[in-house]
Amino acid sequence: MRRFTALAFPFLCAMLVVLVIVIGKSRGGLELAGGRMASPGPRIDPVCHMEVGDETATMLDGVPYFFCSPYCRDLFLKTPKRFLTEVCLVCRSQGKYTPIPEGERFEATWQGKTHAFCSAEHRQVFRDDPAGFFMHTMWGIPNWLYYTSVAFILIVSFGVFEWLAAREDRRGKASGAPPRLNLLAFAPLHHAIIHPLTRFFARAVVLAAFVLIIAAGLFGNQIPSKNIAPILTWTVWWGGLVWLILYFGKAWCYVCPWESIANWSEGLRFWGPKKEGLGLGLKWPRLMRNIWPATLLFVALTWVELGFGVTMNPRATAWLGLGMVGLAFVSAFLFDRESFCRYGCLVGRISGLYALFSPVEVRAVDHDTCRACRSKACFKGSEKGDPCPTFQYLPGMEQNTYCISCMECLKTCDRDNVALRLRPWASDLAARYRPRSDEAYLALLMLSLAGFHGLTMTGAWREILDAIQSFTGLGETLAFTLGMAGLMVMPGLIYAVLVALSRWMAQEHETGYRAYFIRYAYAMLPIALFYHLAHNSEHLLMEGQKVLALLSDPFGWEWDLFGTAEKTFAPLVDLPTLWLIQVLFVMIGHVYSLWIARRIASALFQDPKRAFRSQVPMLIAMVLFSLVSLWLLKQPMEMRTSAM
Repeated sequence: MRRFTALAFPFLCAMLVVLVIVIGKSRGGLELAGGRMASPGPRIDPVCHMEVGDETATMLDGVPYFFCSPYCRDLFLKTPKRFLTEVCLVCRSQGKYTPIPEGERFEATWQGKTHAFCSAEHRQVFRDDPAGFFMHTMWGIPNWLYYTSVAFILIVSFGVFEWLAAREDRRGKASGAPPRLNLLAFAPLHHAIIHPLTRFFARAVVLAAFVLIIAAGLFGNQIPSKNIAPILTWTVWWGGLVWLILYFGKAWCYVCPWESIANWSEGLRFWGPKKEGLGLGLKWPRLMRNIWPATLLFVALTWVELGFGVTMNPRATAWLGLGMVGLAFVSAFLFDRESFCRYGCLVGRISGLYALFSPVEVRAVDHDTCRACRSKACFKGSEKGDPCPTFQYLPGMEQNTYCISCMECLKTCDRDNVALRLRPWASDLAARYRPRSDEAYLALLMLSLAGFHGLTMTGAWREILDAIQSFTGLGETLAFTLGMAGLMVMPGLIYAVLVALSRWMAQEHETGYRAYFIRYAYAMLPIALFYHLAHNSEHLLMEGQKVLALLSDPFGWEWDLFGTAEKTFAPLVDLPTLWLIQVLFVMIGHVYSLWIARRIASALFQDPKRAFRSQVPMLIAMVLFSLVSLWLLKQPMEMRTSAM
């Protein structure tokens, strides 16, 4: 029974999220092809400017108005003239709703529509960044849900903390290793994976979407709302990637388009083992045999994405995609195997750390069988398949971090000793293995940047930027860089201080500070992962449906290939449902962090009292980071993608 429960838990949680979505969708509206009714024209909330469904209509003087939530509806009904009177867009962004005086009307046209302004100066401000004045406001979680969530986190953390820990200790001693289920025992799946065309076709489909993004970005209409490249990249792919990792681990690496282009070009074949490639086969530089190159790329991407509005620029989006192809291409022709995938790919390394939480793993079935093997074909390759592209030796592989799920080891193993297994969530994080400093620092950085990404969409970030500029006299770009650097470092400094306090309270003298710092950093990963999920859900579920219209006209050339170009599809969920999903994610992440921290403490200390004392400062860190996650979700978000 326990085996079934442990293995089914990830999918029960998935069904819970789906159930919440279905319940939210069933509150009203008509069903059409699995989604809510597609409107023939946009339904725009006059308060927050968000596209909404038809079922939200409220009549005023015989005219229907549509709202994202009761909050916007009540605000509108209280002072409708404020939202129906034509005012200068720049003044509106400043919270001023004074009508434009007669004779002082200045006009500018954008996306085929003319807008009025109160002065030539405000018209120029609009022209400098027109998309910025068409953001919609996504209301954060309401007060009652916020304070209920805070209470839950505090009660779980301090009220039942020791009871849960003691219960986990007893279960761990009694049951041993958590259960696993080998999916390859299902023969059709086994045969499908080893077939040479399976991965080729999967890669080809994703590559076709990638080529569409590049072509649309470079040659299509550069208005983001009329080009499929930005929304398909930043909302559907980037927003959905963390969901993919959560349930399927490194599945993205299996179909990665830039790796496919580089691998096919260097190996001169589309499938099957590589005979003689064109690459030089050099060894990756020893000083760079870590994930610091990928970490630096991740920071650079965040800086470019948030600091320069790349998500709203189709051509810049395409060039970033080509840049990833270039990095993979150069690495494939210079270095041995797929070194870039192991050391340099920012997507692979982020997904690698998050995949420690995933319920899917590739492992050896029996280690004794591996030890008896002389060919080591899983590492070296054979006539049936390539050597492991990321230099993994299957018998010694204990985590998902560097495996890219290519399944070449399944093809090359002549002893049928490779398993694709289903397991409980967070199994790698709960296991005892040697931690790495580069992984620990990246885990903390992911926690910082996930929060930073959410903060930049709130009014608080604009206040921070204004304060930096007024204090230092710096321009906006330098002020942004300084603010980003400070907010990247701050969580790490807080964590470092609490690590020192934890070590002092536990009276730990055998484990050095650095090792202690690195080991506990892994406990912060679930908080980062589940806040990332909560934040991405806001984009994916509320804006992802726009891609259905753009599929009919991906280049913005006035096509209508599938008859959807002129339709407006309502968000996949309503705001109250989104709030429940977001809070659920934050609470799940917090509980998992508590559990993993307990496992780390048990590994560091034999004495339960010392283990408990060591956890108290770490508990403060987890509560603090989780409450910051909830606070960010409570803030109204300014969604620039409304212009997409």
